[in-house]
Amino acid sequence: MENTQSQKLGSGIIIISIIYFIGAIFGTFGLIVLLTQKDTLTKQGIPLTLSTTQITISLILQLILVIAIILILFKKSIGVYSYFTITILSIINAIMDNGFQWTIILSLILPILMAIFINKKRKLFNI
Repeated sequence: MENTQSQKLGSGIIIISIIYFIGAIFGTFGLIVLLTQKDTLTKQGIPLTLSTTQITISLILQLILVIAIILILFKKSIGVYSYFTITILSIINAIMDNGFQWTIILSLILPILMAIFINKKRKLFNI
């Protein structure tokens, strides 16, 4: 007899996805406020090192990352590939914007954990 029970995502993948969603909500809100209030902040004497283009690129990458995580939650392998591609592009974008800083290494914690959890559920994603 075949096992017809559908496989479930692990709790690690779900927890990391929730963490990303919470971060994306706050990050998107912050980027939109920064984008719309840039002139006001500059008039108040707050220096902004990011240009409008850099903010827009960060916003687009963040939204595509959310879409990739939604695809992972729907158990689609394209979500896994796009998640890691966008994560690498985001790290490259951060290095280009700010230069290499040791905090970039800390931003690899969640993607590494996600890779470990996805590797455990490799059969689920047909990878």
